Amino acid sequence: DDALRRIRLVKSPVEITLMRQAAQGNVDAALEAIGKVRAGGSYRGLRSEFFAAAARRGQRGVFMVVDRVSDESFDAELRDGQAFLIDCVSEYEGYHGDYGRTVFIGEPPAAMRKVTTAIGQAWDRVRDELKPGMRFSDIRATGQAALADAGVNYRVPFNPHSVGLYHTDHTGFGTSPPIGDVLLEPGMILSIDCPLIESGVGGSAHLEDLVLITADGSEAINDTSQQVIQL
Repeated sequence: DDALRRIRLVKSPVEITLMRQAAQGNVDAALEAIGKVRAGGSYRGLRSEFFAAAARRGQRGVFMVVDRVSDESFDAELRDGQAFLIDCVSEYEGYHGDYGRTVFIGEPPAAMRKVTTAIGQAWDRVRDELKPGMRFSDIRATGQAALADAGVNYRVPFNPHSVGLYHTDHTGFGTSPPIGDVLLEPGMILSIDCPLIESGVGGSAHLEDLVLITADGSEAINDTSQQVIQL
């Protein structure tokens, strides 16, 4: 299994085409589901909308984390003024999309505006610097440096992981050895997890897109235009 995961880090042209479909279909399903959110709705209702929207696009919903909660049996009411993260994964022909955003229902607390702005600026800087020859540790360091330069002190991990036939498609999971400090190569497709899950800021936040490592940089393979979704 570990040997296959190492092989799968670099995608073939056909795999890249499938990943583009999976990534954008996943985003479209997430945005359709979020567009139906209203105060008084529920966590389970939002998940149901996402799974249904994914199915309409020929995809299979895998999971949707809502406000740090992944347990599908848990339910709670969505309320006006709430700020919460979503993390949506679905698959198309076996290949996975992975997308995270912060959702505001109405006007969020000022602290949440500050944190989502800082995370967005840091993610933009990370994405601009991604290129072959970097390592996973360089990605984390770049994100943390961007937050420090913005003068904020939030615990955002900027954790990279490969995405493909698995949601997390590289060694270091389950019975595998520890995750190595992966060296980026052209043809890899990565997610950089940028969640804020600590309490005390008025909610939870996330930002996550899929990027293809190219010969001299990187390219987003899903729509990145809305870093925060306000309803």
